[in-house]
This record gives sequence, C-alpha cells and structure tokens, in this order.
Amino acid sequence: SNLRQKPLIPNDDRKISTATFQYNISEEEFIDQILILDDDESLQNGNRFPPNVGNAGKFLLTNALRSRPVRDDEIDPPSEAMRCQKYFPDNHQNTHLYKANGQRRRIFLGSLIADDSWHTLGAIAMETYGIYTSVVFVESNRTQTGAARELRFVNGTIEHKLLVESDLFGPHTAVTVENFFYEGEVDGGGLIREHRQRDVIFKAWKRLGMRDDDIGVLSDADETPTRDFLRAVQICDIPQLRVEEQDCHSPKLVMSSMVFEGSPECMTVTRKWMHPDFMLGKCIEGVGDDRYKLSARQRKREFAWRADKFSAKFNYSGWPKENELYPLWNPADFRRDTGGFSIMFEDVDYLPFRMGHTGFHFHNYFETTQQLRTKYMTYGHPVQTADEMAIGEIHPDLDLMVDCVLGKPSHQNKHRTLP
Repeated sequence: SNLRQKPLIPNDDRKISTATFQYNISEEEFIDQILILDDDESLQNGNRFPPNVGNAGKFLLTNALRSRPVRDDEIDPPSEAMRCQKYFPDNHQNTHLYKANGQRRRIFLGSLIADDSWHTLGAIAMETYGIYTSVVFVESNRTQTGAARELRFVNGTIEHKLLVESDLFGPHTAVTVENFFYEGEVDGGGLIREHRQRDVIFKAWKRLGMRDDDIGVLSDADETPTRDFLRAVQICDIPQLRVEEQDCHSPKLVMSSMVFEGSPECMTVTRKWMHPDFMLGKCIEGVGDDRYKLSARQRKREFAWRADKFSAKFNYSGWPKENELYPLWNPADFRRDTGGFSIMFEDVDYLPFRMGHTGFHFHNYFETTQQLRTKYMTYGHPVQTADEMAIGEIHPDLDLMVDCVLGKPSHQNKHRTLP
C-alpha cells in the first residue's frame, strides 16, 4: 500500500481520494473519471451511491466496487519468506519464518459501525480486498452515551447494498451487519455499552464457523491492518498463532498503526495508534473452550475487562495453576490493555528503532462538521459543549486537523503532521 502518497489533484474532496493510491492513473484519467461520474444519471438520482459522498468518494467507491481478481492470492514461497522476515514484535526478536507447507489461515474481521465515512470504508475495503473470510459489523440504535440514532445500514437501503451485497470486501468474503438494541441502564457507562456491542461480534464469529485455528481481528471501522501484514499473518510461523502451543497467557497481537487525521494529506509523525488487535480463535470467548471462561464476578463488572488477578499484568495470580489454559478473552480484554500482548512492527530503515507501521487509522474522516460534533458529544469521553466550540477547540486531534487543512505548521500541536 502507498498511503503516504499525496492525492493527484487538489480539490475540496481530496481528503478522501485514497482510491488513487491503489490505481496507477494519470491526473487526466482521474479528471475523466470524475466527469463521467458527474454525467451519470444513475449516480445523480441516488440509485448507486449514498448522498453527500462527493466526487472523490464516488470515484473511490467506483474502484472499490469494481469486480477484479485478488491480485496476491497465489502463494509464492520466495515472496512469502521475505515477507515473514520483515515483521517483529516489540522485543525485536523475529522468529516469524515461512512454513513451506503452509496454507493461508482464515481471518475474521469484527468492527462496530455508525456514522463512519464511505471514504474510510472504501479505503479499508480496497486495502483488504479478498483476504477476510468474514466481516461482521455491529450497528447500534444508540451511541455510547445512550443518545438515540437512526440505523443506517438497514436492509433495502443503498448503504446496506453497498456494504453487504456488493462484494465490496471481496468476491468470497461474507459481510454481515448485526443490529444492537439495548434500552436498559448500562452498568459502567459508555465503554460497557461498547463492549456489549462487541460481544455480538464474537457470537457472530462463532455462528459463521470460526475455529480454534482461525484468527479474529477486532477493530473500529476507521482502522485496518496493512494488506502486507494480513498476508504475513496468514502464512508466517508467528509464535502467538501456533494453535497447539498457545495457552492464552499472552495471545494478543497489536498493530502499530499510522494515523491520518481527517485526510490522507494529514499524516501524523509523532504518534502511532495501537489497534486493531489479532487473536487466535482458541483464546476468544465463545469460540474457545468454555471451561476457561471467566464469570461476571471475575470481571470488573458484567461485559467488562477481567479483574486484575486474572490478567497477565498481575501474572494471573488468581487463576488455578493446574489449568491447561489461561482465561479466554472477552471483547473488553481483547480491546483494552490488560497485558498479554505484543506490538507488531514492520522492519524499515527510515524510522527510529526500525519500527514501521502494520496498520492504518483513518481518524475523524467525516463529511460534515456536524458529524464531528456529534461524535465528540455522544461517543467515548464525550465533550458535552462540542456543539458550542470551534472545531479546533474540541480536541487536540481536531486542532491538528484544522491546522493541517489550513496549511499551518504543527510544531505547537500535541502531535505533528508530515510537512
């Protein structure tokens, strides 16, 4: 993937011209595509695309929806061997060798979804096209703070047709949208509501046939592993993915993701985002052996992360030593830092400690400022007065985005962007 490139032409929609990164076209060809889109009556009457995606969004989705072969599906042993040697965990000990008799592991993606931009969804689908066995999205009728929202990906809508029915993620990738409804009081607030939603993902994975030797990827809809690392995970002999040896003590692989703040032109260079996360099905609650499932009393609260004495951070001090496996991981354990993980990097020669990225985070990609305000008022760590503030005042990330869009230097921001 070449997501560090600049878009080909400047325009108001350039923040989502990510499609140009995977298709080597000239500026003239890009403009021709846009003119075709503008003249296409089927697009103007809304039969093909959702409203308000912009010309660049239409162009991206046109390419993302294009029927095409999976270009890297065939296993090429020399290339796979080189790929396996590129990645290492945070202890810099690379033991990821290519196994010549290897078949690609199956990977299941699970993500929450709400008002996420089609620019983001299209870019992620293009990056992972043809890799996932199954993709599960969970959409709720309420935000993390409990604010009501209208379901977007309902059967019969253009949103559902594009996401679920169009082979957006590949010709053999099953995509489902699960709806989440919960009208009661949530013990623990917004994060517990989020973990309740993620629990639906685990149940769907089980229903879709996930096995002990399959891999689950838990993410938000604005995150993705790089395609190259997904291929490495499918074929390389990574210790955490050895199903016979995995005892679920430290099964989690964490991505080191490059962050784009609101636009592919605003790549941050002083931070990484430590998601998405990978894990063998053997250690996932609902897929692995239920004998090793923690009860609600062994967690901070129902659906929450595990109590300290059942975590790797505290050396599983409360877990019976005679057990063959350590506790299974629920969605809160999977997503939060409870210990028991390794951060994965690509070996590169242009960064300190050679720690390159293994994922992308398309942060705050929204079509309107009102969607931004709604996010910051009603989702994690809400800013109650976000509708009364200038965008750059709401959060340091948005301050950086505004300065980047306006071409201002970022040296006084919390994070910095690539000049």
